[in-house]
Amino acid sequence: MWKTIIATTMLAACAFGQQAIPAHTEFRVKLLAPLSTETNKKGDKVTAQVVGPAQYAGATMEGEVKESKSGGKVKGTSVLTLGFSSLFPKQGNKIDVSADVKSFVNSKGKAGVDEEGRVVEKKNQLGKVAVATGAGALIGALAGGGKGAAIGAGVGAGASLIFVQMATKGPNVTFAPGSELILDVSERR
Repeated sequence: MWKTIIATTMLAACAFGQQAIPAHTEFRVKLLAPLSTETNKKGDKVTAQVVGPAQYAGATMEGEVKESKSGGKVKGTSVLTLGFSSLFPKQGNKIDVSADVKSFVNSKGKAGVDEEGRVVEKKNQLGKVAVATGAGALIGALAGGGKGAAIGAGVGAGASLIFVQMATKGPNVTFAPGSELILDVSERR
């Protein structure tokens, strides 16, 4: 019985052109609009077109700006935090994803720098992940004991892994349309 249900589900997914995205699949996406700490604010939508892998080429990936802070001065630090959460294949239904930025190339083809040539550092979110995981575990433990703590820890960690922070010394972090991001993408289930 279960084999029949699983086979039917897999056939239905293939019939609609929707296959599961293996965990940690590398995607290359191209920004469709400018992205800058000068003009973007928290909650703004970020849209990119998938360049690779080939089976998703032409699809749209969407997310949002989680934080946007201009350095304000030449010596200040600008911070841009963004996350991608949805993949819209050319055929098929929306796929919920989490994506971590592995690297980026500005629209001029220069790796690791923004449009103005400022070196952009990808900030590690491990501290925030640990805090979110701990908070999720605490809430889960209060609500459901040991089992709730484990579930809460997983939810806390998953929620905090869907964004990346980029920072540079200078007044703004800026990427023009055509800038490319290399993402580590996993399907959220």
